[in-house]
Amino acid sequence: MASTYLTKIVKGKTYHFKATVEDHVVNITEGVFYNWLDQSSEGCRNNDNAIKKQQELVNEKLNEGYQITAYSEVLENSIYIYDKAKWHFGGNFPDELDDFQGYVHTGMYLGWLISRNLVSGQFETDHEQEIALFKKQGITGSQIFERCCDGVLMLEDINEIGNRFSLPYFNFNTGQYLDDYEATLLQSKATLYHVDDNWENYNKLKFVLDERFDNWNMGNSKKTF
Repeated sequence: MASTYLTKIVKGKTYHFKATVEDHVVNITEGVFYNWLDQSSEGCRNNDNAIKKQQELVNEKLNEGYQITAYSEVLENSIYIYDKAKWHFGGNFPDELDDFQGYVHTGMYLGWLISRNLVSGQFETDHEQEIALFKKQGITGSQIFERCCDGVLMLEDINEIGNRFSLPYFNFNTGQYLDDYEATLLQSKATLYHVDDNWENYNKLKFVLDERFDNWNMGNSKKTF
């Protein structure tokens, strides 16, 4: 497996592109830090063709002002999906619960993002009616997550400030969100999937998230995003 990684900075934004040859396929990752990230692949008939295609793609990026850069995996260049509801079904998901309960822990976070205007402009445009209804407490964030997002929360659904906060905080492996969620809402519940999707629980969580975000924002107040 051979990879080439390139980056360029335009108006303070880091654009990045990685092309990897593996088994006659060129796997491509590209995006803009904290804004969007996309993954795709191009099949080739053999490894020589794949290497040739990789070089063509690299040359195109070099002509666009990118520079070859040593690759180091960080959240900004590797995460493009925060969560999928279907990841939670099966395994430890309780058999007695409705599948909707697998949407709640991320749906509440999405609701909070909406309340703080941290979703992307495209998300606001695509789901204008649902956002307006959420702000009137006519629909929950979990319902929006299920109905509008098909249970998938992506990097591109969140704006730059929201992603700068969410990439480290909402990361299920190293972040603090699930700890805060469980400490705030689990109480005597058997699992995080047993938390009820209601406004009382949402408002309890929102208080914690607001505090986390405001403290983070104060620490980053001198930075220009």
